[in-house]
Amino acid sequence: MALVEAILSVDSKEEVQSLERAVEEVREAARAKQLVIGYRPSGTPVLKQRFLDKLRHTLNDIQQDEYISLQSFEQRAADW
Repeated sequence: MALVEAILSVDSKEEVQSLERAVEEVREAARAKQLVIGYRPSGTPVLKQRFLDKLRHTLNDIQQDEYISLQSFEQRAADW
């Protein structure tokens, strides 16, 4: 009810456009959660939202210097 009241009180064009953008973002987020963007070799689907979540996590790890370079990995693997 509070949401409906808040929407009804909007009177400027900019506020209406802002609300429309917000609604569209919510719709896109809901659609993205179920959008299949590919398949793994095992045949299981890759969902867009999960892919983006993992990408964000990986980028955060890189920014926090929490990664290993290929060269370092190869050196470690040589000792196995």
